[in-house]
Formats: sequence, structure tokens, C-alpha cells
Amino acid sequence: MSNKITPEQFYNDFAANYDNVLRSPKYNVQHLHEAKKIFEKHEIKEGSILDVGCGTGFLKDLLQGDFSYTGIDVSSNMLEYAKKRGYITIHQPIETALKDINTKSYDFVVSLSSLLMVEDLNTALDHMYRIARKAILLSLDDTTEDYRKNFIVPTYNHSKIDFPNAKEDYFILGWKSPTVDIPIYTRMIYIDKLS
Repeated sequence: MSNKITPEQFYNDFAANYDNVLRSPKYNVQHLHEAKKIFEKHEIKEGSILDVGCGTGFLKDLLQGDFSYTGIDVSSNMLEYAKKRGYITIHQPIETALKDINTKSYDFVVSLSSLLMVEDLNTALDHMYRIARKAILLSLDDTTEDYRKNFIVPTYNHSKIDFPNAKEDYFILGWKSPTVDIPIYTRMIYIDKLS
């Protein structure tokens, strides 16, 4: 682990090129497009979204509808791009930021391929359940041992956690890592709190 760097260092350096990677067919970022399909399938067209690990706020470019966005991210450089997209931003680690957000303060909590850097996922999930009024949409990456060993940021594989109340729960080929060139399967989870 001594050769690892913090997520903040990595994503601050990556921010200027991040959207290009998300748009590139080479990296096949299907988990983002799958999130859009889930919103459309459930006819979600408006509301407030807490985007956990929001990066550059790319989600706003994908979703159609009348949404307001608040994003949490550890990278100040990523958040500068999110602000330009109209996000309200919270510059803190996910674990720190979630505990300070009021109960039932957002219609939707979304976290797409960002929870792999959260060590204590159960506590983060408890806060997401507390914060969301209507639904939670997650993508959890099935990071391989090879990926975790070779990626320069410490990561965890939370893809096996049980979600008994999920309305949708399935795996897709989510994305291909631009740094270690490994395809990552992603578990898409949609939890409707109103049903």
C-alpha cells in the first residue's frame, strides 16, 4: 500500500480529462447509461438529486428532466467542473459529508462507481437510506484482485452486499479502467423507498 495515493490526489490530477474518458468508446462506461435507463424506466423526471462521488457532474448531461443537483466529491478539481454544470457542491470525503446531511433532504440519492473507495460502506449506505425520500440508485463495482492490487488508489469490492429490498439488482459490464486497462463488472441497484 505504500505506493498508493489518496483519491483526492488521483482525481484532482484526472479532472481535466475525466469527461473525455467518460465519452470514449474505449472505456465503455455503460454504468452511466444504465443509470439513465433506470431513471427513464421508472419515469423519474424531476426532483432533487444528491450525487455521491459526483466527479465532474456528468450525470446532469445524461438525465432528461427537471432536476436539481448537489454533488459530494473529495476532489476540488472535479467539483469545479460540476459547479459549471450547475451543481451545488460539497467538498468532503463521502463518509464525512453524508453524516452531516439532513434526513429525507433529497428525493434521490445516486452513487455511480464511487463507493469502491469507501471502506465502511454499511455506514455510508445507512446515511443514504436516511437521506433519500424516494429512491436510491447505486452502481457497485466488482473490482478484481488484480485491479485492487494495480490501481494506485486503495479500493474495496462491495459488490456482494445484500440488498433485500432492491427493485432492480443486476450486473452489467460497467466500464474499462483507463489506468490499469481492466474491464470492471458493475452491479446496478435501484431501491424504491415508496413501494
